[in-house]
Amino acid sequence: MLRIIKTEFLKYKRYNILWIGIVSVFFSIVLAAFQLAGTNNSIVSYTGLSEGVVWNHFSLFLPFTFALVIGYSINREYTDYTIKNILVIPISKFEMILSKIIVGYGLVIVEWLFSFAVTLMLAVFMRCTDINIIVCITSLKQLFIVSTCCYIAVLPVVIISTKKQNKFFSGVIFSFFYGFCGIFLADGNFINLYPVTTGLVLSNYTHEERIVYSPLLSICVLVVILVCSILLLKVFNTKKNDI
Repeated sequence: MLRIIKTEFLKYKRYNILWIGIVSVFFSIVLAAFQLAGTNNSIVSYTGLSEGVVWNHFSLFLPFTFALVIGYSINREYTDYTIKNILVIPISKFEMILSKIIVGYGLVIVEWLFSFAVTLMLAVFMRCTDINIIVCITSLKQLFIVSTCCYIAVLPVVIISTKKQNKFFSGVIFSFFYGFCGIFLADGNFINLYPVTTGLVLSNYTHEERIVYSPLLSICVLVVILVCSILLLKVFNTKKNDI
């Protein structure tokens, strides 16, 4: 399995679509800066900028970005006709796609560090005065948790939409609306149950007192999604003749 994962990492070097993911994350940060600077009576701060990035990430950019990149990497096996080779080597289709999902989490790590670095540099450029180690750690934690939760939230969408060749774009479109709906559901206690918004709960994102955060409930939701994702992956990819 480790050899398969290493091979998948090498494949990613050939995927130009990764740049779309980087550009998407960059636009999320720039949009947060414009939103903060354009709000009346707003204080331009690193805390406000980081929270704006977190909000844009989960609601507009990360769900469809993850679905696009991971879906594309799986679909390439169909379009390049390499997926048929697993019939003659000791690798199952389940193992191959699971390795892509594991490697896809590496994209989460890259996006997380890139988001933190660019947000911090932009805050310095905007001369935010509240930059300190505590605020930086809080931003780093929130960005990581929200990114991870968004990735877990879209896994079932990716697995279902990549079952057939060239169908992953439907998953990308669905993931965009999936994240966008989180904007409206984040304003109530349903925030604890909606997969995309669980990251806000677990990272203790700024919220009104009337909204009650239930981290344990959000963790249960994510665990259920992970279990369902593995089951879906197993059901869809155990038969070699379904390639």
